[in-house]
Amino acid sequence: MTLKEYNDFVNAQKILVEIHDKPKVRYHNHEFLELTYVLDGSAKHTAEEHSTVISKGDFFIIDYHKYHKYQQIGTTPFTVMNCLFLPSLIDETLAGCEQLSEVVKHYLIKLDFYQLKDHPTNFIYHDDNGHIGALFQEVYAEYSRKPIGYLETIRSYLILILIHIMRQIKLPGSSDTGNEMVRFIADYVDKNYADKISLQEISGKYNYSLAHVSALFKSEMGMTFQEYTQSVRIKESCRLLINTSKKVAEIATLVGYTNIKFFNEVFKREMKMTPREFRSVYK
Repeated sequence: MTLKEYNDFVNAQKILVEIHDKPKVRYHNHEFLELTYVLDGSAKHTAEEHSTVISKGDFFIIDYHKYHKYQQIGTTPFTVMNCLFLPSLIDETLAGCEQLSEVVKHYLIKLDFYQLKDHPTNFIYHDDNGHIGALFQEVYAEYSRKPIGYLETIRSYLILILIHIMRQIKLPGSSDTGNEMVRFIADYVDKNYADKISLQEISGKYNYSLAHVSALFKSEMGMTFQEYTQSVRIKESCRLLINTSKKVAEIATLVGYTNIKFFNEVFKREMKMTPREFRSVYK
């Protein structure tokens, strides 16, 4: 398949699992997450201009829009298992998500991305005991046979693989590292999104300068406090739209919006469709 055909297929089906032994793959990026496990052989792998040699038992993850390529080394066919998937396969509330960081923070995984020593896509991992390889094989078997519930089973295996990846790059003693104030604020929003909350109130309560905390939060999180709050509320509203029959206005209130028109505007901006359209597509 061409790159466009890969993108179109994965966007339509949410997942593609395949085994191939191409000796060379040109520099490219894609509109999905890619988990790759090396089954045999060796190759020079280049991701965002950083090159390394990968061999049997190695595995890695490539994020949306991240360029990479590889070329076989030696005569042994370089054979890999590719699992290409959309974040919405993990959960429909991740529809439109294009960041691995959002996937691992999702309530089904619930890992603190900021406790990691680097971005997970910057590493090549090695399967020391064959456990990850066995999980990949289970994913491939489910995808190939497609028994009842195969997507739900694959989802579970993918979550396990992602958790194992995060464990390998978690900072030692990370509960005491990073910016505790920013993590506290993010956690506060995660738990109190339905209430009327403001950064001024939180910073004042703990005697921090609003300007300092605001700048620190944006630096650490890559978005403003308001943007983060909106994102948390919209993700929760997606979950309620999919898993309940509550009216849109009731859901808006439950996630912290008193103005239904404003809720609809924010939802459409975040999800590229209205709440009713989202429910009709994903429920």
